[in-house]
Amino acid sequence: MESSTGLGFVTVLAVSGSIAFVATHVHKCLLSQLVKKVETELKGSGRCQVKKKVRFADDVVEPSSNNEEYRRRRSRVSAQLC
Repeated sequence: MESSTGLGFVTVLAVSGSIAFVATHVHKCLLSQLVKKVETELKGSGRCQVKKKVRFADDVVEPSSNNEEYRRRRSRVSAQLC
């Protein structure tokens, strides 16, 4: 009777130790993958990206001084389209 209890105890220790070992290994692998992913995100693409300047066409920008000229020009363009 005592030998079966001892065998059960040894089995429980072996199984729980194996589970702890596998959990630790998986945790290390996932952690290293996460660290690599974060490093690549922080580095970016590796080259310095220059911000592009946006230039609007002349007919897109509304004149700040006189809006009537802009409206006349836009009404002519829309009348030609119809």
